Amino acid sequence: MNKTGTFRRNRFAMIREKLISLVCRALAVLFRLFERSSADLKDLPTGARVLILKPCCLGDVILTTPVIAALREALPHAHLEYAVSAWAKPIVEGSPRLDGILDTGVSGSAFTLKQYLVFIRKMRQQRYQAIIALDRSPLLTLLPWLAGAKLRVGIDSRGRGFALNIRSRLERNSIIKHEAEIYKDVLRAAGLDPTPAKMEFYPSDKAKSKVAGFLEALSAFQNSKGAVAVIHPGGGNNPDTLVKSKRWKPENFAQIAAKLITKGYTVIIIGALQQGDGELAERLLYAIPEGLQESVINAVGMFNLDESGALFEKATLFIGNDTGLMHLAAACGTKVIAIFGPSNPVAYGPYTDTGKAVYPSNLDWKNNLPLHEYETITAAQGGIEKVTVSQVWEAIKSLKH
Repeated sequence: MNKTGTFRRNRFAMIREKLISLVCRALAVLFRLFERSSADLKDLPTGARVLILKPCCLGDVILTTPVIAALREALPHAHLEYAVSAWAKPIVEGSPRLDGILDTGVSGSAFTLKQYLVFIRKMRQQRYQAIIALDRSPLLTLLPWLAGAKLRVGIDSRGRGFALNIRSRLERNSIIKHEAEIYKDVLRAAGLDPTPAKMEFYPSDKAKSKVAGFLEALSAFQNSKGAVAVIHPGGGNNPDTLVKSKRWKPENFAQIAAKLITKGYTVIIIGALQQGDGELAERLLYAIPEGLQESVINAVGMFNLDESGALFEKATLFIGNDTGLMHLAAACGTKVIAIFGPSNPVAYGPYTDTGKAVYPSNLDWKNNLPLHEYETITAAQGGIEKVTVSQVWEAIKSLKH
């Protein structure tokens, strides 16, 4: 990162990207030579089998839920399925809008050759008439063609959607849009209007019951009259990446927690033990001033994704980094404060009217690194350390209560 806060790309990675784009654009010319005109999604017959393809990860899959809602609204009699990895499956498996889930056979989005071929065979057996690929990877946008789908809909990023016959074009120098809007643009390219659709999550009755019992047992919760702030100090963990530069310091979260407690909140810390969130929670708790610690509950490792969604439905406020849980909280209607650096708050901020993104002001968001290159930078280089406690507190106060 230079003095202006702009990231310097890895030269080898840049050359590799350019080569992939050149190959994809050449393949696009070949595909267009044999391409037949295609109908829109709205022209599909009753009972048509439609597949949404987005293997990973948590936040990205949550951001596709407006597409699920819009498709079900537009195609009420279609058989609608979602292809997703085991990692992100809990996000969509409770949706009443879907008729089925297709397991991709991988934990994230990276396939081995064998896994790729097995998944192609699995898709071909289902005889989908339309497949909607909500990804930029040329290997993933190729899958609808390999599966034999008549309508192949998706994102064409720098020519990488060469095998699609309904394309939503996305170039590197395009105006930055929110990722959820980029997914909606795919449906717009296919003749549908997804504008009103919002993010959704449907916790199970079992999850709701567990959370209700948990809250009822908290004396601190009873004293707070139901004002709950959930803090997630971790994040940056996915099957294919580990981005520690996305994590604001636990000691900063502790200062926010202390301020919230003095305003009558109960603070609940959440996270996953296997992702190192337990250590972050301990640091946060250690930094809480004496006399306030009884109003902080360490619930790291206590809730799965389904149960976390049920907790968010009961919570007043969520504070965390740019993570899947942040997007899950927004989908559940919770007020959200999301702390950013190095990722782009314009593209990945809370997709809700009751959310705020807080981020360092000196970074050039137009030149951000791809996600896998974030792994190589520190929190200081990524800029999140420049976000102050006062910035976050002012954002909290600005939300309507």
